[in-house]
Amino acid sequence: MNNLQSLETPALIDILAQHTADYTKMLTEGGTTQEFEKCKMIIKAIQLEIEVRNGANTSVTNNDISFTE
Repeated sequence: MNNLQSLETPALIDILAQHTADYTKMLTEGGTTQEFEKCKMIIKAIQLEIEVRNGANTSVTNNDISFTE
């Protein structure tokens, strides 16, 4: 399991793309409210980490989300 901060930026972008694809698939094929919320939370966390790395004036409030590869 990896913390978002420990991942390289290209890996973050790959994970973001995968979760965005998953979210889009859920929109077309259906999914539970819990699945939608979890996917949205992960997407937002990854976006926030990328913004922080790019120098955006944004604070990280949930940096304990982890992923398995």
